[in-house]
Amino acid sequence: MSAYINYFNELTNKNRLKYPEYSGQIKWIGYHEALVKEEEKNMLLKKLEGKINWSFKNTKPWINSLSKGCQLCGQGEWSCLFITGKCNANCFYCPTSQDMDGIPSTQLTSFENPEDYVQYLRYFNFKGSSLSGGEPLLVFERTKQFIQTIKKGLGDNIYLWIYTNGLLGSKDAFKQLVNAGIDEVRFDIGATNYNLKYLKQASGIIPNITVEIPAVPEDFEKIKQAIPELIRLGVTNLNLHQLRLTNYNAPKLLKRDYTYLHGEQATVLESELTALKILEFVAVKGLKIGVNYCAFHFKNRFQKAGFRKKVAIKFQEPLTQLTENGYLRSIYNKDSSYFIEDSKLLDVNRKSVDNINNIEISFSGLSFDDHLENHLFLKKIIIGNKAFFLRKGLSQNSQSLNYVELEKFVNLFKNNGLSVPPDKDIFELWKSEFIEWNLREYF
Repeated sequence: MSAYINYFNELTNKNRLKYPEYSGQIKWIGYHEALVKEEEKNMLLKKLEGKINWSFKNTKPWINSLSKGCQLCGQGEWSCLFITGKCNANCFYCPTSQDMDGIPSTQLTSFENPEDYVQYLRYFNFKGSSLSGGEPLLVFERTKQFIQTIKKGLGDNIYLWIYTNGLLGSKDAFKQLVNAGIDEVRFDIGATNYNLKYLKQASGIIPNITVEIPAVPEDFEKIKQAIPELIRLGVTNLNLHQLRLTNYNAPKLLKRDYTYLHGEQATVLESELTALKILEFVAVKGLKIGVNYCAFHFKNRFQKAGFRKKVAIKFQEPLTQLTENGYLRSIYNKDSSYFIEDSKLLDVNRKSVDNINNIEISFSGLSFDDHLENHLFLKKIIIGNKAFFLRKGLSQNSQSLNYVELEKFVNLFKNNGLSVPPDKDIFELWKSEFIEWNLREYF
């Protein structure tokens, strides 16, 4: 059995065990339905050939434009700060509880003081930052203070936006955010049943207005009807997310007639097809608005790899190489007992690999947090007035490769990991080395 297919089977088994309270209620996709729906997706993509663009290893289809924030996200240059955990909306698709305020946090680190967050952004050289939640306008003064401090500290070196449902928005509030230095506001109009009166408060005030919503299948017509008005109001981009199933939103999602796909997390089949249909609608009508489909596969691969890279680059040790997927690779020649520093070993045009027959390859990941209670760390780092801890994350066991196996590994680089290796051991190396190409087939 192919290692890739075996991996799919493992994901399927994990998913079926992940929701014990809802066993029997989840409509997982079946084999024959997967074939039919895969064909439907391919037909949509065929219609869109030549009309849309594909970015980030063909995981993000888009038309007309891709917002600056989305570009920074895919490039691993974005930090998302959850300014509060409390929200004033009640969206059925929300993946987590939104009923408690808390200290602003991101990536296992918290920032009560805005200046500490600025130092963090500067230390890792982030080019983009967003304030999310919860609902940032519920803690308006806190949100404004963070924006002011970030912009004062980093200026035009940072692109800054917030996410909001807009319920608490007003012309005065948005003027204050602009004066504080905000570059963009992203509205979830799904939270207001596509009522645009809240977004209108920002029209003509906020320099860049984006609508960011999940692609809700039963709201397809509402979204289509809203797009011309969004354009009139100055909205430049529409970002469409894929619905995903969590234990928190399961009671609400499972009341709807959705089909669930397996993967690293369970996602809604009809949501992906809806997003592609909206792309087709915009293309056919020639509407002047940027639309992108933010698939779970894009977020799961690029957002995670992006932060791994930020940490790894900062703390990379000699004789290691940084992989595309954000892990640190070590190559050890057991015959001569030395680490291979030259990453050109992996250059398929070199013939030097012919003389190497006993190589050991290992990958390690680094994590970064401010959890004082955990004393197992590699290094303590002081950034500004705050202490952080570098830890060794999950790492793959080292693998010994003979010349034939090494050649298989080196050949993966011919097309940047596009070809998935069938061999189990090489497949494990491939997962640490590369970000996976393409939207997945349905299973």
